Amino acid sequence: MSATSSVTVQCPAGTITGEPLYFRSIPYAQARPFEDAEKLQPLNIDARGKHEGLYLSLATPQARFGADAPVLVYIHGGGYDSGTRFDARTDPTFFREQGFVVVSVDYRVGLDGFARFHNDEENRYRGIDDCALALEWVQKNIEHFGGDPTNVTLIGQSAGAGIALWLARLDHYKGAFRRLVALSPSFPRQPFAARKGALRRALGKPITRAALANITPEHLEKGYRRFTRRFFNDLALGPTPYDPDELADIDLIISSTRDEMYNHHIGQWFDSRGRGSKLGARLLGVSNPAAYIKAARAIDDRVVGRMIGDSMIRRFVVQTEKGWWVEFPGKHCEDLSLIFRHDSEAHHLIADFARAKAPTWPAYSPDNRVALSLVDGGPGKIVTDPLKMVRLAF
Repeated sequence: MSATSSVTVQCPAGTITGEPLYFRSIPYAQARPFEDAEKLQPLNIDARGKHEGLYLSLATPQARFGADAPVLVYIHGGGYDSGTRFDARTDPTFFREQGFVVVSVDYRVGLDGFARFHNDEENRYRGIDDCALALEWVQKNIEHFGGDPTNVTLIGQSAGAGIALWLARLDHYKGAFRRLVALSPSFPRQPFAARKGALRRALGKPITRAALANITPEHLEKGYRRFTRRFFNDLALGPTPYDPDELADIDLIISSTRDEMYNHHIGQWFDSRGRGSKLGARLLGVSNPAAYIKAARAIDDRVVGRMIGDSMIRRFVVQTEKGWWVEFPGKHCEDLSLIFRHDSEAHHLIADFARAKAPTWPAYSPDNRVALSLVDGGPGKIVTDPLKMVRLAF
């Protein structure tokens, strides 16, 4: 590779070589299976290759110390057991061209990241602590890549939004980001302790660090998939319980899409046959099912699909009676391309927020239940209590 196609940055993390505007894979920590991650000593790093694990990617308008560009740190979704920072829907190029430094973070998923053991600290999860270490890396190093460490916006989507909100808890927040965007946050409805027995039976092993570390990867994956099938109507793993009263006082945009889980195969199966709404209401914990089903049918005929989205995502949005609410068009994940890749209203409102511009619509509160809806295209429209049916059902 020629000198003109690479750039080398000296920073506290070491000597890092990347493409001129993109550092594809920078390690930020190391960890043994099921153990807490540890910081790395300064390294000589070739960041031009594609590596997954405890790595981050970094796109920058200019890798120059003191450029002080606003920084976006993105945490991907994937149900706490999958996902990657290399998702094409979150390509950083457009934000970089708008003058942002964009950092995308991988973290441990599945049992390695979110199984809990008897001596784990309360409310701590290895996958979330991985992200905390990545944010610490950003604080120590981003200035050398042209970013402003005092102007970091954390963005998470789906499970990544759950992680981002967890990092904003008072017992986790250390000032490593200034504001937060939580896109379609999701959390499991039961704590791990209530499911530990099911995991033990699925794996045929005690749920300890030593036992899980000694299972072959193939056996572990097979047992884990057997475990997840028992929770087909929920997330099998993840932080819980979510309590918005535990959030630090930072600026927050929280959102959902209009038709969140319409692509869920169970919802599609039932809705295509015009059945399953009462069964779904019972399985998903809907209170007053008759009123909910009537309100859902007034929207369209995707009652079970809407119910799944409300149960897995919108119930947590409606709990969060603070910050600014946004309703994006489309289904789960379809907001990502609008925000990251297109010159859209969705992109501009997130970019303005990350530049420290206050949103132009009113903040949500129990006394003023308003949100900005982008579902009709064009400029947003202020709507009142858009998730009332969810608020009353969950």
